[in-house]
Amino acid sequence: MAEQGIVRYQASDGSEVKLSPGIVARYVITGGQQVDDREIFGFMAKCQARHLNPLAGDAYMTAYKNKRTGRVEASVIVSKDYFVRTATQQPGFDGIKAGVVVWDKRTGDMRYREGTIYSKAQEQLVGGWAEVYDKGRSHPSRAEVSLEEYDQHRSLWLSKPATMIRKVALVQALREAYPGAYGGIYDRDEMPEPPEPVAAQAAEVERETEVQAAVQAPAPVPADEHDAEDAEHAAEADAQAQAEYEAEYYDEDQEF
Repeated sequence: MAEQGIVRYQASDGSEVKLSPGIVARYVITGGQQVDDREIFGFMAKCQARHLNPLAGDAYMTAYKNKRTGRVEASVIVSKDYFVRTATQQPGFDGIKAGVVVWDKRTGDMRYREGTIYSKAQEQLVGGWAEVYDKGRSHPSRAEVSLEEYDQHRSLWLSKPATMIRKVALVQALREAYPGAYGGIYDRDEMPEPPEPVAAQAAEVERETEVQAAVQAPAPVPADEHDAEDAEHAAEADAQAQAEYEAEYYDEDQEF
């Protein structure tokens, strides 16, 4: 990392990004919890390595208090739009198809529909599917996911379950098609168990209005190495916290 804890790099959307611990703490972290320097530097390193632009909504750091341990835990949450945009930048990318899986109540047949339209009176939504096509491959990368496994029974999962399960399938298919581009990052709805609610909507409004402001970063504090216990605990926290982003920041008009 550069001097004084500041990193500069070009994001996958072509914009120049400048991050410092101060910028991350003020504009990127949600949840109202204090996050230590080690977590902040880890977030900055991941954004730089994956060319994420957190100031444009590619990623957020969600912080919350673990009810079991009493510790504040943080996790990197990546938006679906980043997954789709990165896929379109791959040299062989040749399009996507995605839809829902429904069970016909009259015949008992399972049907695959492109898009999210189905008859609630005659059909039951049971899952989602997606295919990613690449010119260099003879077969598409395909993912099928179960609604029962991912349904969080809240927020947009209650009002738009078809849209949400289709999105989960799409993200998984994109990861299978281009694993090198998405290693170690997840969309929040791929993780079914949410931590305690995070009050993030106000922080999003603040980021949109102030995100271009310059924040002077303090001198960095060198991060200590994680011992094995810390590494295992951080991985557990990451899995839990993935479920706290898209339902708060999901934009229906940007859904693919």
